[in-house]
Amino acid sequence: MSDEARLFLAIPPPPALWERLMQLQAALEGGSWRLKPSPPEDLHLTLHFLGATPLRVVDDLKREVGALCHSRRRFDLACGGLGCFPDEAEPRVVYAAVQDPAGKLEDLFQASRRILNAYRLFKLRDELQPHVTLARVQSLCAAWDPARLRGLAASHGALGPYPVERVQLMQSHVGVPDGPRYECLAELGLA
Repeated sequence: MSDEARLFLAIPPPPALWERLMQLQAALEGGSWRLKPSPPEDLHLTLHFLGATPLRVVDDLKREVGALCHSRRRFDLACGGLGCFPDEAEPRVVYAAVQDPAGKLEDLFQASRRILNAYRLFKLRDELQPHVTLARVQSLCAAWDPARLRGLAASHGALGPYPVERVQLMQSHVGVPDGPRYECLAELGLA
């Protein structure tokens, strides 16, 4: 048994938004690409990917990040728009965009980053790129044309509010037959 776990902090979508994300995910199927959709139970916004984390610090993380969440009020984001990484010409990941008009998510990102950096264990991103991964592109056919992606983005537009009420400390189980599976280790509620 390993003494480490692959961890990340995630913000789950509410049920109404989850339904809209599933509809958008279904609309992506077919066309001139082959996709591996994100499993429905795995749709989330990743706040921080921690990577390999010693199990001995998990309880401390729950306590410290939980206290941070408890000191913050709930807030709303907006979800809408369709994008891909790295770009439309060679997409590898297709996502639903998340907007942070009041800067509350950025504040939570930076505050949690300060806590996590104090551990000196994690290689964290410097910038937040809020999104919900809908699918990974497995292959593109020779006739790939990003116009279809742009058309889907235009037809689905705003997906709705994304209330942030809790942060989840998640464990990623890799090496399982159908790809990574996620397990929630803690629900850390905002005030």
